[in-house]
Amino acid sequence: MKRIFLSLISFAFAGFAESQHVFPELVVNFYDQASQSQDPDAIVVPASPIKYDVLFIGGTDEVVNADGTKALAKEWQDFTGYLPINGRSDSGYVIVNHEQMVSDKVNGDGGGMTVFTVYFNQSLQKWTVVDDAKGKFRNVDFSSVGGTGANCGGIQTSWGQVFTAEEWGDAFSSNSIISAQGIADTSDFTVTSFNGSTVNETIPRYKNYQYMVEVDVQACKAIRKNYNMGRYDHEGGWIASDRKTVYLSDDYSGGAVLFKFVADKPEDFSKGQLYCYKQSADGKSGSWVALNMDLNTMLNARKEAWKLGATCFMRLEWVEGINDDIVFITETGRGKSQSVKSALLAGGQLANHLVQLDVADGKLDSTFTDMYGRVLRLNTKTGVVESAIEGGGPLAVDYVPTKNHLSSPDGLASIAMEGRVFLAINEDMNPNGMPANPRHFSNVMNEIYILDVTGDEQGKKYSVDELRRFAVGPKGCETTGGRFTPDGSTYFVNIQHPSTSNPAPFNHSVTLAISGYRTIFNQSYMSETASSESVLDQETLGIYPNPASREIHLSKEIDFALYNNSGQRMIVQRKANRLDISDLSQGIYFLVTETGESHKLVIE
Repeated sequence: MKRIFLSLISFAFAGFAESQHVFPELVVNFYDQASQSQDPDAIVVPASPIKYDVLFIGGTDEVVNADGTKALAKEWQDFTGYLPINGRSDSGYVIVNHEQMVSDKVNGDGGGMTVFTVYFNQSLQKWTVVDDAKGKFRNVDFSSVGGTGANCGGIQTSWGQVFTAEEWGDAFSSNSIISAQGIADTSDFTVTSFNGSTVNETIPRYKNYQYMVEVDVQACKAIRKNYNMGRYDHEGGWIASDRKTVYLSDDYSGGAVLFKFVADKPEDFSKGQLYCYKQSADGKSGSWVALNMDLNTMLNARKEAWKLGATCFMRLEWVEGINDDIVFITETGRGKSQSVKSALLAGGQLANHLVQLDVADGKLDSTFTDMYGRVLRLNTKTGVVESAIEGGGPLAVDYVPTKNHLSSPDGLASIAMEGRVFLAINEDMNPNGMPANPRHFSNVMNEIYILDVTGDEQGKKYSVDELRRFAVGPKGCETTGGRFTPDGSTYFVNIQHPSTSNPAPFNHSVTLAISGYRTIFNQSYMSETASSESVLDQETLGIYPNPASREIHLSKEIDFALYNNSGQRMIVQRKANRLDISDLSQGIYFLVTETGESHKLVIE
């Protein structure tokens, strides 16, 4: 577990070396004290409930095609789907997208998708991939729709439909560019059907990318490209309970548009109407404007939306509704100066919260820096789009590893358990620099947070301090595509494009099944709240464990050090009130404050 749940502690030494003279290596040996009868005042941290299983390794595992041919799997896993077999949470189909664009004569050029069957082996207490007559890892055939490129996010419906999203707009701006990306066939493509009608319109090959593509998971083949949902940088989507209304995101930095598609019939998206979102000038309402439903308009959906006055955002990524009224959308931001002038000149209108960023630099010039991004909330009843939680945290110059730092939120997943609703948030951290990338990360290392959104409503604001960090990915990666089993007992997630210098298997993109999240989501909030109430009113230092997230919490910010029972100094932290212990071995430790106060800590 240490490889994926890398402790932030390992990065603490550089930041706090100047205070280590307060906590010297100790010549005393704590062995006698540690070996005495059980200390009733000791802080005991039970073993963590979290464990993970590696299911699928890109670039290492082989995938098989319908004709029996095999080749190494592509990498850069992004979207994850889990389709339960007969509603079960212990067996189902796992679906992963491959955002990586490569030339592949066996599996198909461009991006791709892999499907495999998994079950939870009760005797081994681990998730296992089934190797059956169809093959262990099965490649999805997209040849009938002209192939796919950069399969990024997607949609999994509540009734079992799956869509894969094609992104990477710059990669599909001309035939010469798609050829350089490894796509061999640059011949014109004929669209035979559009929005419920038969057509025979020929388009340049590069315009046949950047769509939502429906997939038959069990047959491992594409059903159709949904040209009627528009061509733009597709990332995420979420479908309401009417099984007709689809909210769609656009991962574009120069003026992204929020779209909505409404099908004519439930569960049938072959025909419908596409809309773009238009916010009121004061940001207190919004409306949906219909686009012309012809193929040419759909081929240029974003630009056509600008002409209609669509609201412009800064890279919209995943979409997750917790009910029909409240839909969360990650706006991952752009950690460098970015212009949206072209969008505004074409008729688009800058989102109200981004206007404030534009004004912040003292000039309203449509060029601004959105360093951290945010999670937006759409109220579908009122049309209000607002920030639910702003990214950020402690400045890089005074960063404390135990404090939350949210930057470039990307993937979203939600789970409802025992009357509570939790939102899991993955980081992208595309900017790859301070302060977007905290000082203690020598390379991009993204975190996963959970947020209790029970009872969420319009106008509610969350702070970064309310997030609970429960996973940190290996260096260089994105943690993305999170998906829960129906009962919340397992969370499937991808580790995308990690550093090739990491120890195996995390030198490749991997798909994981992580168990123990039901315990975390229910106990970490409840036990932490109860524990904090019992210690925070004390004048003396109060300490309490949070075993679910493998943390020690202090009732106030102080300087302290952690020693093992031989007197060896393990960790030094300054101005901290939380200690991540996920990378420490079981045993007995002693937490010593700057005033010399000592507390015994037992990690089971």
